[in-house]
Amino acid sequence: MISRSIYSDWMAKTQTEKLKQLLTELRPRGRLLDVGAGPGFLEELIPAIATDVDIDNLRKAKGPRVLCSGDNLPFKSGIFDWVFCVDTVHLLKNVGELERVGKNVVLTAFCNEHNYQEKMDWLKSLTKRKISKEMLLKAEKEWDAAILCGK
Repeated sequence: MISRSIYSDWMAKTQTEKLKQLLTELRPRGRLLDVGAGPGFLEELIPAIATDVDIDNLRKAKGPRVLCSGDNLPFKSGIFDWVFCVDTVHLLKNVGELERVGKNVVLTAFCNEHNYQEKMDWLKSLTKRKISKEMLLKAEKEWDAAILCGK
């Protein structure tokens, strides 16, 4: 599929740049879950369980992988210290599922200099949790609005 190869090749550097900023800022420890992991860019940088609905992409991720939707995660409540949902939250219907399994939840959404605040406000509207941190992640080809929701 053309879109998969474009994403993997063209976006690998961009996603890695943004993820490195996130990891430097947050310094997550403990059990990590990556919801919508795609080919596993996060797992290249830090050990995490990768989940995705796309089995072909998921096969590329390092470490443990689970084929599932972020709307219905097959994990016990509160089992993860950190749940990352990078550039995938717009595809979910049930963000509460991320909060059910994770103590800290990181949500990001694509943005640009013109809609950054709108995207940040939208991310905040998705959670009932306290927002612990707001971030703007800037890579060469793309920006992300990001929030950390804690318990």
